[in-house]
Amino acid sequence: MAEEIANEDLGNESQIDADFEDDEEIIEELTDLLDTSSSLEFLDSDNTSLYLAFKAYHQEQNFEAAVTHFQQALEYALTSNQVSQTDGTGLIQVSEPYDTQARSKYWLAESYLKLGQNDQAIELFQDLIENHQLHYLSLAAQRRLQPISTETPNSD
Repeated sequence: MAEEIANEDLGNESQIDADFEDDEEIIEELTDLLDTSSSLEFLDSDNTSLYLAFKAYHQEQNFEAAVTHFQQALEYALTSNQVSQTDGTGLIQVSEPYDTQARSKYWLAESYLKLGQNDQAIELFQDLIENHQLHYLSLAAQRRLQPISTETPNSD
């Protein structure tokens, strides 16, 4: 009986090892794909820039790189020339470029704050508030702008 249990345990271990090896192969394949195309040129879109920007901002805390990638995402979204619209029911349909513009502006401003470039952050927050009133980040920009405005010395 003890031999049967031991053999069962060995069988389960080999199955677990096989599953783990399969997972490792998948991870290696994905890693190789990303390593061979570190610039991610095969994804020619603003989402790539946003992905890289958020990664630089949140994971790496490399705010200079975040600024660069958020600017790229913003430029891409601005060239798409789409805006939000309301449908027949009155619901707001926000287009992806419009959403990307708002998100890029907000997080670009946050990146500027991290770099101590408050004037540029203030400009972006104000632009977001004026040009993206329907976007949820407009309200967040208003809240972020209040303490920054009081910190910035007046030029009177």
